[in-house]
Amino acid sequence: MSRLLPLLCLLVSMFARGELLIAVPQDVLTDYQRLVAGRDVQAITDYSGPGARRDTVEMILLQQALRLGGSTEAVRFSPLNSYARIFHEVENGRVAGSGTSVWAADAVDRKVQLSSAVIEEGEYVVGLYTVADNAEVLTMPIAKVLKQTAVTNRAWVNDYKVLQQLGFAHIESAPTFPMIARMLNAGRAQVTLMSFKPTPDLSSTLEGIKLVPLPGVKVAMSGSRHFIFASTPAGDRATRALNAGLARLRTEGRIRRAYEAGGFFNARVNDWTLLNPPRH
Repeated sequence: MSRLLPLLCLLVSMFARGELLIAVPQDVLTDYQRLVAGRDVQAITDYSGPGARRDTVEMILLQQALRLGGSTEAVRFSPLNSYARIFHEVENGRVAGSGTSVWAADAVDRKVQLSSAVIEEGEYVVGLYTVADNAEVLTMPIAKVLKQTAVTNRAWVNDYKVLQQLGFAHIESAPTFPMIARMLNAGRAQVTLMSFKPTPDLSSTLEGIKLVPLPGVKVAMSGSRHFIFASTPAGDRATRALNAGLARLRTEGRIRRAYEAGGFFNARVNDWTLLNPPRH
């Protein structure tokens, strides 16, 4: 019980001051702090820079949309590394919401509120990433790649399903992206799904481990992504404000601009082969 008291005191204090406690993974929070670098979040119009990626620009968009939608409550981010745990904490009202988007399909039958889509159906395209020094996999024919071991988080239902649909017979699971990177680096798996990055080589570095996409191929992810909030009065207010603000940001083109700055919408992969084109 003594270990819970500091957290309970923090929650009581924040709700009393009209603040929103928002959960994000620690690695995302670290990169977000690098990206913002002390700037006024509400004044940001250029979403590029060190730390820019899908997750970090979403944290900026979340705060901007809340303010544009009329919310006056301050946002405080709390590190929480597990995707499943974030859902659990939001459902139980211990945090107000998630600072990064989730798949709509993962929220089915969950006691959470979904915002309007921040990434719409058909917009989510990712790469197959491996460690940068894995020359064998990087030059391997894709038919042979599919016989290797992939790794993802089993709680990321959509990712797991897509890997199965691509034909991977061997899929390992790890709870966070840094742990996925460590598994790839240790050779326990060879590839993972990851959104493209704004770096010159589309790479991502986690805990000193550099990951790069297999050249020339990309993967479509079905579904839309949304922010989630608790089914509480504070969650109701936040969801209404967020939806109003997101509508303004989309009209102004700022959502697309942010995702382009984060490398997520990436013109450099426009001509790459889509491994799982939609069936008509």
